[in-house]
Amino acid sequence: MDDKSRILNQLDRILEELAELKKALILSAARDVQRTEQAWKDLEAAIPEVTRLWRGPSAVEEIRDQREKTW
Repeated sequence: MDDKSRILNQLDRILEELAELKKALILSAARDVQRTEQAWKDLEAAIPEVTRLWRGPSAVEEIRDQREKTW
């Protein structure tokens, strides 16, 4: 096998590996999106319970305190 053929074969292997890496990255990103969406849905589902149990200041009071820096 001459140098040109050997180099072309190496490039083919590298391109195949890059394609596999790209595929893995795309699939990984898709799973992250699904997890993020599920976490958001879980949070939204918990809001009524958290609101029911909340004993701290109201959101309006908290924002006012932060603006006035009374903490």
